[in-house]
Amino acid sequence: MIFKNKKRFIYSLSAIMLSFSFAAQESENLVNNPSFENAQNSRIRRTGEIERADGWTSATGARADLFSAEAKTPDAMTPENVYGTETPKDGINYAGIVAYSYRESQNRTYLQTQLTTSLKKGMRYKVQFYVSLSELSRYSTNRIGAYFSRRPIGSDDRIPALITDETHVEHPKQEVFNALYGWDLICGEYVASGNERYLTIGNFSNETDLKSERVRKPREVRGQQIPAAYYYVDQVSVQLLGPNEECDCAYGDEAEIETLTVYQRAPEIKSNMSAKDALLEYNVYYAKGRYDVRVDGQQTIDAISKILNENPSLKIEVTGHSDDEEAQSPNHNSVSIRRAEYIRTLLADKGIDENRIYVNDAKNSTPSRHITELDEENLSNAKNRRVSFKAL
Repeated sequence: MIFKNKKRFIYSLSAIMLSFSFAAQESENLVNNPSFENAQNSRIRRTGEIERADGWTSATGARADLFSAEAKTPDAMTPENVYGTETPKDGINYAGIVAYSYRESQNRTYLQTQLTTSLKKGMRYKVQFYVSLSELSRYSTNRIGAYFSRRPIGSDDRIPALITDETHVEHPKQEVFNALYGWDLICGEYVASGNERYLTIGNFSNETDLKSERVRKPREVRGQQIPAAYYYVDQVSVQLLGPNEECDCAYGDEAEIETLTVYQRAPEIKSNMSAKDALLEYNVYYAKGRYDVRVDGQQTIDAISKILNENPSLKIEVTGHSDDEEAQSPNHNSVSIRRAEYIRTLLADKGIDENRIYVNDAKNSTPSRHITELDEENLSNAKNRRVSFKAL
């Protein structure tokens, strides 16, 4: 009896361990080479060579791009290349696609890969990847997403864009991805119809269904803008979800909230205040790692322009600030000067003579005077991520 019970226990334990092993295998990333790291880096000699990344191809005759720190041409290197500068989200490589162009002047490009195993009918999968708008894009757009199919789609050299009935996974708010610095997450849940084996990434919507925005080129960026929305792509994953497992896309976790937090404060302008004193009241605030200007920041630019136009002899100092984490991060330690230089560009666009605008980089050396002892770290950091103004 003891021997039989022992055999039954060993059999049950083996079954449980096999079950755990099976679940662990199914929750692994089904995308081979998800960050494009396994590639013939030293043989990349031009753009359009995504096929040098193991397992990845272009879905149409318009070729997607592969960028690597070890590429043999500056056009296809990381972090700086022909379309701008971006640090890889992971490793030293990333891919790149055209997601939109003005009046379809350029063909869209797409990334395609064969999954390590077919998707199972009715099963739920978490799908995510990251995109970053290149600095030499004249436009930004939305509706970038993922599409699953049983066979490769596209491949015809004459196809200008892969228009489908639906995009299987995209940002839930269909936001325009207009940030020129850092990586934006695209994530969602996909319920398989069964036997899908191919994943394609790109923009699958008709132009009439898209939103697009014009992008101002940062002053410090050299090169001519292309009439398109060009995005870098990195860290692609498809993972099976368990029966009770939520598809947590981290759009609202603490790290994401920290990244998206932007402090807002209305300037206290009095009727008898001098122009010099008024300038000190204005600030432009930012999300972590960003130097693009939001609507409230644009209102500040309008107010500063008005002050300068009313005081034509006045010169100002525009100072970029960062929080401690940004200043110490190799990915963000130049964001403070980028903030200040971009503000100078926006003021120049308003007709202000650039000789009246001096740029200063303070990084994290000058904490905001609006920080209080009651502020939590997240709020203090948000107050420090700013551009300030001072009359000279």
